[in-house]
Amino acid sequence: MFLVTSQEMAEIEQKTIHEWGIPAIILMENAGLKVVEEIKNLTEDLKGKKITVIAGRGNNGGDALVVARHLYNQGADIKVFLVGNKEFTGPSLVNYEIAQKLPLTFYSIDNDNDLHLLKLTLHYTDFLVDGLFGTGFQGQAKGMARKVIETINEYNCYKIAIDLPSGVNADNGKVLGPCIKADSTVTFALPKVGLAVEPGISFAGTIKVVDISIPNEVIQEFNPQKIMVSKEIVNKYLPRRRSDSHKGTYGHLLIVGGSVGMMGAPYLSGRGGFALGAGLVTMVVPKSIQQGLATTLPEAMVHPASETGEGTLGLVSGPEILKFAKDKSAIVIGPGMGFNQETAPLLKWLLSQKELENTPIVIDADALKGLGQDLSILKDCKVPVIITPHPGEMARILKTSPRKVQENRIEVSQELAKEWGIWVVLKGKNTIIATPQGQILVNPTGSPALATAGTGDILAGMIGAIVGQNQDLTYGIATAVYLHGLAGQYVSQQIGEISSKALDIIDSVAMVIKKEFGQHGN
Repeated sequence: MFLVTSQEMAEIEQKTIHEWGIPAIILMENAGLKVVEEIKNLTEDLKGKKITVIAGRGNNGGDALVVARHLYNQGADIKVFLVGNKEFTGPSLVNYEIAQKLPLTFYSIDNDNDLHLLKLTLHYTDFLVDGLFGTGFQGQAKGMARKVIETINEYNCYKIAIDLPSGVNADNGKVLGPCIKADSTVTFALPKVGLAVEPGISFAGTIKVVDISIPNEVIQEFNPQKIMVSKEIVNKYLPRRRSDSHKGTYGHLLIVGGSVGMMGAPYLSGRGGFALGAGLVTMVVPKSIQQGLATTLPEAMVHPASETGEGTLGLVSGPEILKFAKDKSAIVIGPGMGFNQETAPLLKWLLSQKELENTPIVIDADALKGLGQDLSILKDCKVPVIITPHPGEMARILKTSPRKVQENRIEVSQELAKEWGIWVVLKGKNTIIATPQGQILVNPTGSPALATAGTGDILAGMIGAIVGQNQDLTYGIATAVYLHGLAGQYVSQQIGEISSKALDIIDSVAMVIKKEFGQHGN
């Protein structure tokens, strides 16, 4: 499903109105009816329900007036509070004039006395409909609008936001001031970017995307460049097993990493690779841990490499790594590798090898520290590169703070991907995937159960496995990220978020693949 900015949504609506001849008043009527439908799903009977409608003076307020009219017609006790000084125009004015002819109770909130009346009303409100600000909102609410939002948030009535909660920036999810803390959000035609990323998503509650009769042809022609990863996408790109296949059919993944005291990381990456169908997994690790790892993961071929005096891989390991890398479908480098002065030079040397041209390389964990030390490593890169940083690692790469990264997750991922021609997988709630062409995919799955050591190593292995089987790197990455998050959700339900560990995630990947996609995982 596409994600859109406020400007993109406005252009889609204008095309619908002017080229397809669907009037704005019809779109507004459909929008309001869908909100009413959602409210009806929340209660057995609307008759007598006390519903407070907050209406701004723009199109969002017009939607709210449609909601008020239909709820009144179905027996609800409606009070409408108008906020703002400008006059209604266009279809919003039409709906205001219609609503005025009904015996609805209208109040205009212009001062603190009016605000006191809102407080009294909210004491007895069952549902509140938020139609204050729409997709065009920027910055932060001020004046009386600010006080209205703050007042609403003090009460426990069920809050339904029209299109997005008032106070959320539709383009980036930023919340710079007070914001309605909605229980649910009914958004129209397409989800807005601000509902897919933090902090906006945390204010939206349950998000429902509803059809308001915008033709699908308009959306497809517009072709937005931001996408919400969906089950349908994953179902399309999840590799199938053919009856006439063999282990070589499903790619040969190489994992480069490990160090003294960090044997678990490559082990988890290997398990992640097998979980997502890698036919073969080979590992190159420091010779001092080779025997232990080979015994622990007998399904993999584990080869020893020369190591530094610290028991890590280094420049001395390069020729041995290259020897095993030449014929692989994909490579993961970094899990448990350790970091020293040779990490960046080793990474730079490997990425520049012509023998690895067209072999996707996933850079994770300690190898990302090499990028943080010298991002120009990517300048002469001969291979498709996928990096998988968490916000702290991304901050080191960009020489900024984790807070700055988190505040601009889409922007920083997109800029880095386009500048260096790489795929960026910025982990965290609603993981961001950015492509070299500037496309953005947002992953909706995940759980706090993933916030434990080793889950990132698993994801790296899963990505490596699937890009080694799938020619479309972008959707292969998206498939791995989605399934990883889905496994986290499964563990959260079955074990709980507090006691979960990385191995629980691995064991759950096969279960969610079978349950959701009807396939047996490894």
